[in-house]
Amino acid sequence: MIRTALEFIKKELDAYMADREQDPAQYSAGHIVDLKPVALPNGTINITDTTHITLMLAGVEEERRVGKRPFYMPTDDKQFLKLNPPIELNLFMLFAAHNSHYETALRDLSDVVAFFQANSIFDDKSFPALNASVADPVNKPWQLIERLSFALHTLSFEQQNNLWSMLGTKYIPNVLYRVNMLTMFDTKAKAKEPAITEFTIAEN
Repeated sequence: MIRTALEFIKKELDAYMADREQDPAQYSAGHIVDLKPVALPNGTINITDTTHITLMLAGVEEERRVGKRPFYMPTDDKQFLKLNPPIELNLFMLFAAHNSHYETALRDLSDVVAFFQANSIFDDKSFPALNASVADPVNKPWQLIERLSFALHTLSFEQQNNLWSMLGTKYIPNVLYRVNMLTMFDTKAKAKEPAITEFTIAEN
């Protein structure tokens, strides 16, 4: 589902920028946003001037909440698979603007901010294409996501220096978003639970 989330955002942001700029010569739909690392493992810079924004995953953390309960999935034999509670993750998505013209890169960065200002929460009701990239949702439900919630994540200058040093390249105009994502679970349950068919009320 991490892949599902990033592929969805890539397509939605690409379409948004194409519509916002209304300049097919410079902003051709499908060729505006790249989903790839800014630098390759061997240190080679992995950006081009043919696109405007590079989107990459910069980090993952678990959102820990108290009171999580097991998840139950119905089966054909009228029982339930008992699954561990869904994992709630925070993804850190980096959007780097790298057009050869610095002024254009700054405008591109403004487009990214405007996109998430207009759309801070994504779910399958408002965005039916949220899980469009999942080829087999029945047999691989763990690839599905229920909701994405975006918040701008500000780094100090020291943290920015550490981030770009880690990426192995010089600073590029960018914004970093903290994305809360639901949900992810393993459907290989260890036990089945029978359905509740009746209640017994004890009298004192």
